[in-house]
Amino acid sequence: MTRQTAMRRTQVAAAMILAGALTVLLAACGGQSSATPTGQPAGKRVVYIPGLTGNPFYTSVSCGAAQRAQQVGIDYATQGAAEFSVPLQTQIVEAVSASKPAAIMIAVTSPKAMIAPLLQAKRDGIEVITIDGDLTDKSIALTNIESDNYKGGQMAGEKMAQLIGGKGDVVDIDSASGSVVAEARRQGFVDAIAKYPGIHFIGVQYSENSQANAAQIAATLASSNPNLAGIYAQSTNNTAGAITGLREVGKTNKVKLVGFDVSDPIIDALKAGQIEATILQDPISAGRLGIDSAVAAIEGRPVPRDQRPTFAVATPDNLTTPAVASHLYKTHC
Repeated sequence: MTRQTAMRRTQVAAAMILAGALTVLLAACGGQSSATPTGQPAGKRVVYIPGLTGNPFYTSVSCGAAQRAQQVGIDYATQGAAEFSVPLQTQIVEAVSASKPAAIMIAVTSPKAMIAPLLQAKRDGIEVITIDGDLTDKSIALTNIESDNYKGGQMAGEKMAQLIGGKGDVVDIDSASGSVVAEARRQGFVDAIAKYPGIHFIGVQYSENSQANAAQIAATLASSNPNLAGIYAQSTNNTAGAITGLREVGKTNKVKLVGFDVSDPIIDALKAGQIEATILQDPISAGRLGIDSAVAAIEGRPVPRDQRPTFAVATPDNLTTPAVASHLYKTHC
């Protein structure tokens, strides 16, 4: 054995150990299924690798996938790191690939950096299914299951225009520059409010995905700009932070807030009337579509390259309606 070979084996072993230590088997979401309905592929395994564990969106994807996997007789598990990290996700992908599942469902931490490990998985005969974000090399994934973020942004813009009566300054609170998803959500929002001459988009403020930073941004803008009519907060942390910031300076309901995504604290704020609206994706359906796509690939049936789950706009008045309740995210299954 050469020194290079020995080092490589050591690295692979270390990656597998680390991935095992980071594994989160969501038993409440079904874990591995044992039922095998007649006519369904038996003994096939699908592993979901989220962007990080403990996030309601990713948990909801896993819940939907586990439910569908049990129905169709697919062995299913979720493995992920506790932080949003390209190196950690790369190690987990390599370890999971070494176990030879039929398919990997993944929310990539980077559309470029995750190309190499997922390309190797594909070369090893593993189907790659991306959820909530495609790779820049679109030849690798069998399908990308992702909400139309531009459309979601448009829905947020239309709701904002309605809430502020078509006039006033509005700002976007985002996590960081360079996100394709965030840019699509922003462009949809900007294009929607452009139809209202009285609305002035004053730009974007970045929070580094920190609730505390988002709260400070919202509080500062609401206090210093008398013309600020609305805040568009992208992502769970920015929405929750903006709720806190407006509350701290007594601007709740005076400055209208439209968020994106949801968590239990945001639902509580909706019920309390502390936020006007938030845009909901449908991660549960995304998880189901992931398993359906894996089964189709296993059986040799065609799979659409791009699949689009639906959106809903949640407000204090419609939380309990079936159309909105079906889109609410889960913290456990």
